Amino acid sequence: MVEPLTTLGVSVLGSLVLKEVLPELGKGALEDYVKDFFKDFIKGKIPSANNSVLQQALGKTLQQFVKLIELELEYKCDLSGAEIRDNYQVRIKGFLKNEQLKSLLGSAFGYDCHAIEGKQLALIWRQHYPPAMPAGFNWHRVATKYVEAVKDLIKQLPELREILELETLQVVAEQTKAIAGIPTDFNLEAYQEGLQERYANLNLDSLDASVYDYREKLKVWQVFVPQYVRQCQEFLPQVYEIPKEHQRQLRQSDQLEAEVDPAAWERYKEIYYQQPIRPILEVVSEIWSDESYRYLVILGDPGSGKSMLLQYLALNWARSPLDNVIELRIPLLIELRTYILDRNTGGCKDLLEFLDKGNVICRLNPHRLQERLKAGKVLVMFDGLDEVFEPRQRDKVITDIHRFTNEYPKVRVIVTSRIIGYKPQRLRDAEYR
Repeated sequence: MVEPLTTLGVSVLGSLVLKEVLPELGKGALEDYVKDFFKDFIKGKIPSANNSVLQQALGKTLQQFVKLIELELEYKCDLSGAEIRDNYQVRIKGFLKNEQLKSLLGSAFGYDCHAIEGKQLALIWRQHYPPAMPAGFNWHRVATKYVEAVKDLIKQLPELREILELETLQVVAEQTKAIAGIPTDFNLEAYQEGLQERYANLNLDSLDASVYDYREKLKVWQVFVPQYVRQCQEFLPQVYEIPKEHQRQLRQSDQLEAEVDPAAWERYKEIYYQQPIRPILEVVSEIWSDESYRYLVILGDPGSGKSMLLQYLALNWARSPLDNVIELRIPLLIELRTYILDRNTGGCKDLLEFLDKGNVICRLNPHRLQERLKAGKVLVMFDGLDEVFEPRQRDKVITDIHRFTNEYPKVRVIVTSRIIGYKPQRLRDAEYR
């Protein structure tokens, strides 16, 4: 049974924001939240005894984090309780559920973590919950005090300290093996389990689970319906159908390429509509059979199922008998919003290091993985290019993808992105279709 946060030390709250923000996290997926929050340190299934300790730590941690935000708004920005409630309550609720924020806040529990990036907190807030905080608000100060509070909490809770120390010993053991040249495991079974644990359950967080709990009832492979697609190189209908003023704004923000003259636009349009409509799984299968089509970009509107397609492909491998998967190409599903966060915070310097040291489902032996990459026995799937919002950061990611495919030319690659904001030239030049 999952306890509501009111049993975790969050019932006596010192301010309006705390009273209305944190208790709502107790409705539904608290166990999933705990798992996501501590996923950098707690691997595999969390024992029930540990789970209660981690829930308590989570409650106290989020309580302190929200309190720090409120103190900044109240004392540094001179906002009243009513102003905080009216202007920030809903956004802070969403902020606490943000996947990037969970990972960033959870990283403070690392034994070698002495700071988290205030710039990253500010970036996540500004991108997802605009506008930016008012003048006087200091995310760096929030980040610094938050890490101090986490370290104090670890000292106060011996059960939590014991859990983290055990996980740390395992990490140190793996690092020692790596330094000594002793390979870490290339455990495909553990990787299969990790993929299923992460992606098998349909994400239904937006549904009301108070009457019927849909979580863990519906699996991706039970509901996935393969999409139909049409190949496009020059013409993207959704781009040219939006209002001219919106197109102009997108170009100014470097999310749309230069305007195409009407004659060329009509020519591209005609070519586009001459392309046959095909099942997406048929198109994906061609990257294995046709050497000229090793790299694929899949574009779609929000909610069109791009991420679910990649999850479905990964889960097909994860659900195969272990004897078979040894010979099958390994799917590596990289969520680019997670990659760029790790890259910006110093967690990795490139994609290969991210697969070894980054915020990934399961770390595979890097030497064995590199052998697979060089042999082309890997399908690398980069999900959500559009979710790297800042154009310069997105260019860095594209450069990293180019470098990765240059280093491992035999791998097959799929990239997904929303249509609006996608600029095809660089990937098209690299033979992505």
